[in-house]
Amino acid sequence: NNYELSYTNPWLLDIPLWSKVDVWKYLRQFDSYSLDTRGIGMTVGYPFWEQIFAYIGYKFTIDNIQDINLVTIPRYILDQKGQTITSALTLTVARDTTDDTIFPTKGTKATIAVTKAGGPLQGDASFIKYIAGLTGYYSIVPDLVFGAKGRVGEIVANDDKPIPVYERFVLGGINSLRGLRYIGPFYPGTSDVIGGTTMVNLNLELVFPLMKDAGVKGVLFYDTGNTWNGGYNLGDLRHTTGGGIRWYSPIGPLRLEYGYVLDPKPGEATGRVEFSIGMFM
Repeated sequence: NNYELSYTNPWLLDIPLWSKVDVWKYLRQFDSYSLDTRGIGMTVGYPFWEQIFAYIGYKFTIDNIQDINLVTIPRYILDQKGQTITSALTLTVARDTTDDTIFPTKGTKATIAVTKAGGPLQGDASFIKYIAGLTGYYSIVPDLVFGAKGRVGEIVANDDKPIPVYERFVLGGINSLRGLRYIGPFYPGTSDVIGGTTMVNLNLELVFPLMKDAGVKGVLFYDTGNTWNGGYNLGDLRHTTGGGIRWYSPIGPLRLEYGYVLDPKPGEATGRVEFSIGMFM
C-alpha cells in the first residue's frame, strides 16, 4: 500500500525558485518481513547558470521493520527490526537540455546527487549516498528517437552503523531492469535480496510512433546492470530486452512493457510485464 501527497510550485515567491513538498506512507510486504515507512520531505531548486539547476532537499522518515518471520529472515535484517529514524539532506546539481518533458527527441539530462544522513542531522541511520546519472536523446530520422540512460551509485556507512536494508541498491522493474525483480546481493544461505552498496545501470531505447494522431508510441529496449557489496564488477551484469507501448493519456503518461531476461538464473522467470503511470525514461 503506497500513499503519497506532493505539491510542486515552480515559481515560489514570484521568483524562479522551484519547490516541492512530499508526505508519504508506504507498507511493503516481503517474504520474511514487512516495512512500514512514513515521512515528509521538502526540496527547493534554483537555476544558477543557463540550464543548470541546484537543488537542496531534506527528508525525515520513520521506518519500521515488522511482521518478522524468525525462521527465514536474514540476520542482517533481523538486527534492524523495529523503528529507525532517518534525517537526511540531499544536494543535487542537474543540467537539462532536452526539448520535451514527456517525449524528448534531442538533448541531455545530467545529474549528480549526494545524500547525507545522520551525524549533525541526528537520527538513527548514518550514511552517505552518491548517485550520478546521464541521459541522452538523438533523432535518427524524424519520429525515430534513440535514448540512452546510465546511472552509477555508491553508499557508504558512517559512525559504525549498518546501512538500512531499504537504503541499499536493488535493481529490477520498469525503471531499471525490465523483466527482473530484486536484483542484488543475497544474504548467505537465504533467497532474500539485501541489496548492494554499489550500483551500475544502463538502458538503451528506440522510440517510434504507433498511432501518431493518438500520441501512442512503441519502444524497443535493452537493459543491463547489477549491484554489489563494494566495487564494480562489469563482468557480472544482468541483461534484459523487450518492447512495449507508451501513451500520454488524459490521466498521465502510461507505460506497458515486457522485459525478456537474456541470462535467467535457475528458478528465475524468463520475463515480466511491467506497467506504470508516471514519467517515462
